[in-house]
Amino acid sequence: MGTANGSPNGRTLIWRVYREAMPVLLLTVIAELFAGALLLNLDIAFASIIGLFILIPGLMQLRGNISTSLAQRLGSASHLGTISWEQGLNESLRTNIKAAFYLIFIMSTTLGFGAWLISTFIQQIAPRSGFLLLLPHFLLIALLTALLASAFQVTITVAVVLLAHARGLDPDNITIPIVATIGDILTIGCLIIGIIIAVTLIPPVPVII
Repeated sequence: MGTANGSPNGRTLIWRVYREAMPVLLLTVIAELFAGALLLNLDIAFASIIGLFILIPGLMQLRGNISTSLAQRLGSASHLGTISWEQGLNESLRTNIKAAFYLIFIMSTTLGFGAWLISTFIQQIAPRSGFLLLLPHFLLIALLTALLASAFQVTITVAVVLLAHARGLDPDNITIPIVATIGDILTIGCLIIGIIIAVTLIPPVPVII
């Protein structure tokens, strides 16, 4: 039965986690540097838009929390045998995907409204020149970014979990690092798309102090 630390089974488990997770973690470190470079360029390109960067930490965290939670649930479901590559898009998998998108819609709307409130308050106490975003801008950017990024990321999450399980790997060892890193890059890219669409449909208000 030996599964305690130091036992043969314990050492085997530790080696398996290390063997499966370490290459993925090394690749994600490199990918996160790329995500940081994208974020820096985003700062330079949209620095004149007042209040925009209040959204970014919330969107990154929102996407990360929901996608990693989905990855954990799907990993557990694959261990229990309720989802698998052979079973395809069964009821259990569909339910998890629907729950993720319901959360994304509700929380991104809340995030957009909250970012607008904070931006309005900051502009009142410490006004600055630039282009002021209105409530529709914040809601549209938050919704578009979250839904676009999550559509890609949910697909990637499901594929990674099912493929890892089908190939005899433990989804818990590799899914969350992959999902989190790809999600950071996708979120920044989708944020750029969301900003362009929002300011094109509803021109922001120029402010000169």
